Amino acid sequence: MRILLVILCISLAAAACSNETDGYKITLDLEGTGGTWVKLMQRADRQYVTFDSVLVVEGNTAEMSGQLDGIQLMYLTVGEQPGSMQLLMENSRYQITGRLDDPEITTDSRAQKDLNAYHDFMAPVTGKMKELETKMGEASRTGDQDRLGTLREEYSNLYMEQLAMDSAYVVDHPGSFASVIALRGIFYMYDTPGLAAVLTTLEPEVRQLEAYEYMAGKLERMKAVAVGQPYTDFGLKTPEEEVLKVSDVHNGKVLLIDFWASWCGPCRRANPDLVEIYNDYRDRGFEILGVSLDRDRERWLQAIEEDRLDWHHISDLAFWNSEGAELYGVSSIPHTVLISRDGIISAKKLHGKELREAIESLL
Repeated sequence: MRILLVILCISLAAAACSNETDGYKITLDLEGTGGTWVKLMQRADRQYVTFDSVLVVEGNTAEMSGQLDGIQLMYLTVGEQPGSMQLLMENSRYQITGRLDDPEITTDSRAQKDLNAYHDFMAPVTGKMKELETKMGEASRTGDQDRLGTLREEYSNLYMEQLAMDSAYVVDHPGSFASVIALRGIFYMYDTPGLAAVLTTLEPEVRQLEAYEYMAGKLERMKAVAVGQPYTDFGLKTPEEEVLKVSDVHNGKVLLIDFWASWCGPCRRANPDLVEIYNDYRDRGFEILGVSLDRDRERWLQAIEEDRLDWHHISDLAFWNSEGAELYGVSSIPHTVLISRDGIISAKKLHGKELREAIESLL
């Protein structure tokens, strides 16, 4: 009987310990949360959805708890406060104090500790960028365009520094979960061999993140439409509601597929050059097929008219879920794909003078 009691006690103790680590637990004592909803958000199909939430009673700490499979990137929001806090969530403990824009996160999560270290590394630059964002807002409200232009230039320089720091962090920390998050923000800068190389350097343990799976999937699609490969055909609806395929427009010509959208500032700024290039080469066997990542049909058609884009256009109005963008591994726009007369992808992501020279070489 004594032996059975000892075994029972040991079993109960083990169960109690197991229950303590079966799920996640977030303890919140953040400034400005009293009387507001604090939400734990996930991204799904480029939308934010609520995974967990709690209404914070004034003057009290709050808790959220539950269970997770694996490690997932989530975002903590507080009421109507702007911004969010990144969390690498797993079945661990999280103690969060301070402010939403400057939190102190104590945890036993290995993944979150990695993310904390990454944010500390980036803080000198991200802190300056936040300050500049505030100053740009003030300059915009007062109409001080000269100061706004100077601040934007400073911000652009800091942004480029941030990209370089992200790239260096990934190289120097291949076993960090945060390296996957950092790479997810800059992977569009890599060509196909470069992305393949950097993904290979990441250690197996950190590859469990959804962000890694996303980039690996993009890489496979990029390989299928890499320079030197035959183009992949697809068809979407024109403004006249007729299906038009890439092959219908190519038809032995030099073809530029231009992935763009009416809401994309860089795309709209690039359009005047593209119009000039089209007018210079259209009579020599050059064509353009615009593939829009718009959601709003009227804005798409209005942009075509306003920018005088007198070439073929198609779209499924599916935003980033566009079939064409998915097939061609498009992760940022504008994104161009230049196809030779014999149907081989000759170049990608060219604009201006480089695009003009590439077209000349193929005609």
